[in-house]
Formats: sequence, C-alpha cells, structure tokens
Amino acid sequence: FFSDPFAAHHEYMRQMMRSFSDPFGRDPFLSITDGGERTVDRRARQDSQVALRGNHRDADFGEPFFAMDRMMSNMRNSMLEMQRKFDDLSIHPDAHTFSSSSVMTYSKIGDEPPKVFQASAQTRTAPGGVKETRKALKDSESGLEKMAIGHHIHDRAHVIKKSKNSKTGDEEMNQEFINLDETEAQTFDEEWQKEIMKFK
Repeated sequence: FFSDPFAAHHEYMRQMMRSFSDPFGRDPFLSITDGGERTVDRRARQDSQVALRGNHRDADFGEPFFAMDRMMSNMRNSMLEMQRKFDDLSIHPDAHTFSSSSVMTYSKIGDEPPKVFQASAQTRTAPGGVKETRKALKDSESGLEKMAIGHHIHDRAHVIKKSKNSKTGDEEMNQEFINLDETEAQTFDEEWQKEIMKFK
C-alpha cells in the first residue's frame, strides 16, 4: 500500500544505537576502583542522588533509573533547543531546511502477536515559501495506516491524505485545499513543481 516511510529511520536508529557503548553512560575503564568499594566518581554520583531520591537512597535499583531519567531529560532539552533553532532558521527567506521526527513503540505479552505503533513527520523548506510536509502512521493493533503529503507555497497548500485499515479493508483518500479552490489544484501543483526545480 505505502512504501515503507520508516525504513530510513530504522537504519538511522540502528546506527545510532551501535554508537552507544552503554545506555547508562558508564565507561568500563572509568569504573576501575582504587581498592575501595566505590570509585570517587560513583560516590559523588550516589551523594547527588541522595538529595534527589530522599528516603529512597538505599534502593539499589534506583541508580539505573536515575541515569536513564537524566539521559532522557538531557535528550528532551537538546531536542527542544534544536527545534527552537530550526524554527528560527525556517523563517529565514534564503534557508533550505529539513526536519524529521519519529516515534515507535513495541509491546508483546505472552502468545499475543506484538503490538507496534509507528509515526513519523518530515518537513522540507526552500526559499520562496516553498515547503513539503510528510506524515505517516502505522498501528498494528487497529490495522490502521495513514499517510499525508502536503505541498505548500506561503499560505497556500494542497494536502493529499490516504488511509487504509488492513483489518477491515477500508481505504480512503482525501484532498485538503488551503487558500485554494479545488479547480486551482493542478495549476498550484505545477507552480510548486516549478519552484522546486529551481533548487535541483
């Protein structure tokens, strides 16, 4: 039905995961002790966790969760900063930009088939107010697959949306016209293609 919009994301994630030596940020060479029970680094880390965990400081399982929480918080802050910079750049009239985000969840309980949810969004911009948006969603539990591609020039846009449910067999295609009449769609698409060709 759709070409797999997630293939590039999966490959990128595999490469990124290979670059992480340890998800909790512990380097095996830095954890060598000086004969004592803990390294100085670990003692300092534990002391800082005591202040954050309060009465739960003696829960041994807390340390990995704290490290994961810290890693996720840092990642969230980095993503917010990157989005802010992207937003600043996207209003620049001479900028070419590309933004992509995706999420995937997987769960499997017992003998049930796995439940997979995937969603992605991409935006490309070029000078002159030209933009392309792509969104995709796939949910194995409901059987729903959706995809939308939008071509924009300033405040005008033509968005085509397709959906399919693999469990019910239902298929649907809709077109959305923003600041356009349906009769102007072909002319608008030709104008969009002409604008894009300037940058190829």
